[in-house]
Amino acid sequence: MAYFKIGQTDLSSYTSGLKITTTTNYSALTNAGGDTVVDFINQKRKISVNIIALDENTASTILSAINGFQVSISFRNPETKALETNVDCIVPSTDVEYYTIQTNKIMVKNFSITFTEL
Repeated sequence: MAYFKIGQTDLSSYTSGLKITTTTNYSALTNAGGDTVVDFINQKRKISVNIIALDENTASTILSAINGFQVSISFRNPETKALETNVDCIVPSTDVEYYTIQTNKIMVKNFSITFTEL
């Protein structure tokens, strides 16, 4: 069962965690009578994906997929329990660290990617 994709590439088998955080944007003003008026602006999500330790080639493929700054992802929505598709996001930053560099085996450590919904 696919629960995380970048574009059409299913990365579920490389994913060890998926966290969806929803942030509400609003403005709140207090009038002379002491009443607070709240105006709802919108809601945006941050999708954090934990990627397992990978060989250098697989990690390179994933990093190339998010290199364009703006990507389209699909993920399992915990509210609907279904795969939500074609969510446009940006990737503000990534941090990847090598796990081992040997002659025949180069790997990167577990890393996280945070996608911010547009």
